[in-house]
Amino acid sequence: MTQPAVSAVQEFATGFLRTAIHPCGPGYVWIRRPGDDRPVPLSAPDAPVRAALTALRPAGLRLALPEAVGDALHYQVPGPVPVAKLCVSRDVGLPPGRVAGALSGTGAALRLLHTAVPASLAVSGPPGPARLASWMHEGTGPRAAPAFHTIVRRQLGTARWNLVREWCHALATDLSGGVFLHGAPSLGSVVVGDAPDGGCLLSGEDVARGPADFDFGWLLGEFVEWRMTLLRRTPGLDLDPDDFHTALDALAHGYGAPADPVAAGRAAVLRVFTHAHDFAAYMGWHPELLEYTVKIAELIDDEGAQALP
Repeated sequence: MTQPAVSAVQEFATGFLRTAIHPCGPGYVWIRRPGDDRPVPLSAPDAPVRAALTALRPAGLRLALPEAVGDALHYQVPGPVPVAKLCVSRDVGLPPGRVAGALSGTGAALRLLHTAVPASLAVSGPPGPARLASWMHEGTGPRAAPAFHTIVRRQLGTARWNLVREWCHALATDLSGGVFLHGAPSLGSVVVGDAPDGGCLLSGEDVARGPADFDFGWLLGEFVEWRMTLLRRTPGLDLDPDDFHTALDALAHGYGAPADPVAAGRAAVLRVFTHAHDFAAYMGWHPELLEYTVKIAELIDDEGAQALP
């Protein structure tokens, strides 16, 4: 892979992950490194997984696979802006048609991963719920992780708390009927290209095995958070509800109806909960975490049904 020769155009970091984006060749190279508090190193896909993913040709999108360079992962991508930027600002230079194309392609790519890649290539459950389960059990971690553990456990109550732990446990141990998963699809991993079918999805870093609709539900959890941001109407935050609806409709169209809406809904719950934990642990305390504790309780009560499009 071509090495970047110029300074980064964007950099962002948490205690979990550091990312630098450099112009490189005809596109950009995204360099991901572990944050100072990350409990496990980053890992590139092994040879069998790489071969299986490289062979896929999803419609309207390509899967961008990383190359390991020291402790970092390098992804060659077409652009510098992920779809996640729309969750915080409308003025990020992402034309709606290209966003829709990238997310429709993402939905189609996730469906293809589940049906075309042998499940035997993945040997563990998805990493996000495993990280959440470990923190729920231990109650420790950096920054605000211990304090948030106390607050959210009190807010959820014993029944909800134990139910979430059961969902996490099932994802970690009940792999026999699972399919090959992306493992952690994110709006921050969907990169828009210079054409409606020119986007890519960063893939290969978190591959797992689990319920077929886990990936779709995990990504829907980020739309729950996007909707929360829209409803919050934070002064000075310029957001467009049309961006939200265009993106969600495109993802749902590309993926199709989930075969198991309950599995998708539960995955959405776990995504919101895991993201709240990750913010507390790897960024620090923020008053919005109190809002998250209320929303997480609501999501648990309807098993994430409100997240489904």
